[in-house]
Amino acid sequence: MSKETISLSVLYKNLIGRLKELMVNPRKEWEIIFNERKQINEVLAQFSFPLIGLYTSVVFLGYLLSHQELDFESALKEAVFTFSSYFFGLYLCYYLFGKLLSVFNIVIDKVTIFSIVAYSSGVLYLSGSISALVPETIIIASIINLYVVYLIWMALSAIADYAKEQRVWMTFVGSVAVLLMPTLIHRLFVYISNLTL
Repeated sequence: MSKETISLSVLYKNLIGRLKELMVNPRKEWEIIFNERKQINEVLAQFSFPLIGLYTSVVFLGYLLSHQELDFESALKEAVFTFSSYFFGLYLCYYLFGKLLSVFNIVIDKVTIFSIVAYSSGVLYLSGSISALVPETIIIASIINLYVVYLIWMALSAIADYAKEQRVWMTFVGSVAVLLMPTLIHRLFVYISNLTL
């Protein structure tokens, strides 16, 4: 099976379309996502990496523009921390969410778990990019991030007809992981870098 290559403009056009549909009509979009049956590497290459890369670039530019002196080294360090924390955070969320589901004997395949985590995280990349460019919008971005909870709720309803208690629990665990893990990893990187100075 040959994979066709797509241009960067088409890739980002598809990303914007997918993000828009996840915001406007999440139930239908989740059904489309789950029917596509993309593998983890495809989701990474076609969704997560381009958005994390865009977010990282915006953080770099935002840092340079928001400081009086052009501190290239600090801006680069912040961009590396951002990329690393969201990349590792994505995998850690996927791993923890999968493990917690298996502890409670809830069976969801790995590709579906990764898709839920990856596509829900798109909200974080989008709101983070906005607040990196316009720091005054950080409160609005934080409120937008809460949409992750609704996205995960809708994803779980598109997978199967879980009991309401199960769905509430799974949504809570998934949302906490997606919302907090990248921030915790970022703070860990900052803490470690301060120790080495």
